Amino acid sequence: MARPLTATVDLDAILQNYRYAKKLQPSCKAFAVVKSNAYGHGAIEVARYLDEEADAFAVAAIEEGLALREAGITSPILLLEGVFEGDEWTLCEQHGFWAALENAQQMDELVASQVKIEKIFLKLDSGMHRLGGDKETAPNFVTALKETGQVGEVVLMTHFACADDLSDLTTVQQLTYFEQARQAIGDIAASVANSAAIMKWSVPEGGWIRPGIMLYGISPFAGVSGRALGLRPAMTLSTKVISTRQLKKGDKVGYGLGYVASEDHVLATIAAGYGDGYPRHAQNGTPMQIDGQSACLAGRVSMDMLTVRMEDYSVAPSMGQEVVLWGDDVPVEEVADAAGTIGYELVTRMTARPHYRYLRKDSAQ
Repeated sequence: MARPLTATVDLDAILQNYRYAKKLQPSCKAFAVVKSNAYGHGAIEVARYLDEEADAFAVAAIEEGLALREAGITSPILLLEGVFEGDEWTLCEQHGFWAALENAQQMDELVASQVKIEKIFLKLDSGMHRLGGDKETAPNFVTALKETGQVGEVVLMTHFACADDLSDLTTVQQLTYFEQARQAIGDIAASVANSAAIMKWSVPEGGWIRPGIMLYGISPFAGVSGRALGLRPAMTLSTKVISTRQLKKGDKVGYGLGYVASEDHVLATIAAGYGDGYPRHAQNGTPMQIDGQSACLAGRVSMDMLTVRMEDYSVAPSMGQEVVLWGDDVPVEEVADAAGTIGYELVTRMTARPHYRYLRKDSAQ
């Protein structure tokens, strides 16, 4: 019998979340961001399902783009970090990739390659200080790119540092800086909006939005779930009870004996652990469900197993019952909060061990 840990991914939920992003910013085209294996949901399966509808896909690097092309994905693909070596420009032309560009070396290598690229997304550092040039040099970059005769269109792109914090004025300051750069350049399309900005900020009309975490039904904001924002969570991570035992008050459990039974109750052992991507630093009390009823972590997370108790001590878990680690009524955001992290990290750190099951609108696989 196969180990029962299963990641069930609702592909129709992802499609509906993509449509919702476009509805929020109706004047813009939208990338479906599928970097990091579609945030742990399976980039190839997600891209195949969205390929006929998505305006384009976005990945972090060329390896991710090549994997999509090999899987038959035909939509445009943007390399969000651009190229890392000069010979990658030839691959961009061969496979129809669009690319971000942020420095003179990338520009020089593009010119030397003599390839033609349909769209270049010029990165502007509007305040996050990771990648991109400043507003003084941006017009020269745009002019130089157009004069090469190798680029079909240049789009000005930036990334927000604090769009998930609606009380922080940094996003307003970054937008102001970005618009100053656009005015200096003239007529140029924009791409500024990540998931948080798409949902809660006014962004330039036209151009491109970049929904990422929201595609998967996960909130970009602290203290609120994706479902509360009108999103459909796409992943349910589930397993089964593989053992039970009766604890007496005072019994201690797991590595370090960090859980102490406050009264007599039945303890369940389930097939999941940090070797599967479940957060090792999750605390006692981290929520989950057993057979549809509230349960929680009891003891330190092991590599391959977790120990769990029911919230209602009078209810005893049984062998073979389904355990939901996140999904359905166990928001991944709440699990992440209990582990001192964010939903992004939980889904992107998934390993290859869980079995993946994909749900489509009319069938399941």
